[in-house]
Amino acid sequence: MAQYRYVAYDRSGQRLAQVIAAGSVEQVKAALWEQGLYPVQITKPIIPLLTLEAMFPSVVRVKRTEVIIFTRQLATFVRVGMPMLEGLAVLRDQASSKLMKRALGDMIADLSTGASLSAGMARFPRIFSRLYVDMVRSAEVSGNLDDVLRQLASYMSRDESALRKVRNAMIYPAIVLSLALGVISVLVGFVLPAFARLFSDFRATMPLPTRILLAVGLFCRDHMFAIFAIGAVVIVGTILFAQTNRGRDTFDSLLLRAPVLGVIIRFSVVERYLRTLGTLAKAGVPIAQMLDTANRSIGNTVFSKRLASVRDDMLSGEGFAVPLERTRLFPRLVIQMIKVGEESGSLDANLEEAADHYAEEVDYRLKQMIAMMEPALVIVVGAMVGFIAVSVIAPMYSLVHAVH
Repeated sequence: MAQYRYVAYDRSGQRLAQVIAAGSVEQVKAALWEQGLYPVQITKPIIPLLTLEAMFPSVVRVKRTEVIIFTRQLATFVRVGMPMLEGLAVLRDQASSKLMKRALGDMIADLSTGASLSAGMARFPRIFSRLYVDMVRSAEVSGNLDDVLRQLASYMSRDESALRKVRNAMIYPAIVLSLALGVISVLVGFVLPAFARLFSDFRATMPLPTRILLAVGLFCRDHMFAIFAIGAVVIVGTILFAQTNRGRDTFDSLLLRAPVLGVIIRFSVVERYLRTLGTLAKAGVPIAQMLDTANRSIGNTVFSKRLASVRDDMLSGEGFAVPLERTRLFPRLVIQMIKVGEESGSLDANLEEAADHYAEEVDYRLKQMIAMMEPALVIVVGAMVGFIAVSVIAPMYSLVHAVH
């Protein structure tokens, strides 16, 4: 589809000038008429605009919170019986992100030509995940779109809350370490060189800690550009390597084996997998599609590879708990809850309950990690400050003795 610019007026006489994606000018007119707009000008741009989104499509994204708000509001519109095109037009007009505005405009054009809502959403994977599209597609068949949209909003809210807790847990250590490094840089860059000149004038010998710190500071100062260049190459190389299949496998495996953090990541992956399965099962998504979508959504290649066989084993009649147990990725509690759910016919409820349990477990272990990090940071920063203090104060006594 091409991008068309249009100028139109609504029923109140307000002028609108926006961009819409469509296959032809006639489709643009039809889409605008469906929205109650009266087009006066439709033009197709000859040269695409060089925007940040066009040059770096992976950088420009819609915030997760905006998608959550959109989902909740769309669920409300569906529940009160508002026509889908009218509801999407309202949401497009109040969207804060240009990318979201453009996506909703294209979805309106698609729906005007007879496409389904899920098909329109599937064109924007950077906004609507595969899980999101699959659930909406299932809801379109079953006719419970408002319930599914509310489930999606709740699912994404819990997911965003968990990510926010992890980010907040990293703020305090980052601030403390940044301040400590800043103080050390000032002392090494300005204070110690002054002492070095004084010692040189008095022909005195500096204490060993001062000589070590001064040597490190002078080396960093003299090779600053080389250090920054090597650091940039290492960072870029690591990022590029992490985007390869081998790199993702390596990093995911290392993260799962990391002390303290590895257990938190493992429980987070388990919680996400169970939550996704429970949400999809409640929405009535077919079992094969449900397992595929849940496997793609967990974000860990170690889990994804081992879970790839679970789908085939389950479809061959082994059930869910037995092949899941063979992967040796899930705690015994999860396996038992799934077995009970399969036997009692309440698998979706048991999956949700197990997910809630591990969400609480992740929260508890995060708090534990933060509680452990605080004294560890005090010890590390205290040792750094102590070494700096000795390196700065010791030369004063040496100078006094040199003068006398």
